[in-house]
Amino acid sequence: MNICINDAAAHYTPEEGDPLLLARGDLVKIDLGAHVDGFIADTAITVEISTYNWRELMKASEEALNIALEMLSPGVGVASIGTAVEMAITSRGFRPIANLTGHAMQRGNLHAGIAVPNVSGGEAAVLPSGTAVAIEPFATNGRGRVDGNRKGNIYQVTRERDLKDQAGNDLLKDIINRFGRLPFAARWCAPFSDKYEALIRRLWRHGNLHSYPVLSEIAGGMVSQNEHSALILEDTSIVYTR
Repeated sequence: MNICINDAAAHYTPEEGDPLLLARGDLVKIDLGAHVDGFIADTAITVEISTYNWRELMKASEEALNIALEMLSPGVGVASIGTAVEMAITSRGFRPIANLTGHAMQRGNLHAGIAVPNVSGGEAAVLPSGTAVAIEPFATNGRGRVDGNRKGNIYQVTRERDLKDQAGNDLLKDIINRFGRLPFAARWCAPFSDKYEALIRRLWRHGNLHSYPVLSEIAGGMVSQNEHSALILEDTSIVYTR
């Protein structure tokens, strides 16, 4: 579960005992994934807390998503989707976030090679029949880019290499057995060890884990996001997170 507030666009998830509270006027992106036997669904929505200041920004990403979903069919070019998303967002006076994309998904693999841009001028890749894909436009009143200067609390196994201490090796085995190669929140490791936070940092420094940084709009702009997952079939597509 990603819970990203205001200028944060992606990869914030609470740590154990996180004291952060939502406040009136916050623009909150709720981005969550689920899987059944490794087959993944990824979806997101934006909500505003008790105010109505960001309705147009929220409509920009929502409308861009709906247009992109209507375009999905076997052989559609991802560049054309990016162009349509950008036009939908800019027509409302906002900018798409250029360095965030949608993504193809495979069993046990959340980001499976093909990226679906939110701006024009992308690569010439197409979405073939049989592809599961997450489409996720981001809209902002900022400059249209994010950076990752804040350390996050989401990790993913990148390799299996023994540490010198058995506790770290045991935690890595527990993580692989429970989460495979899918991203996980550090707090989920609490049942494995009462020292899980220090062990996760050790595994990260050793290169066994990748850490996802919190991605925030570079000019502090507000960000809205909408996302659905779809399966491309032989002559149509099915949106399976509605």
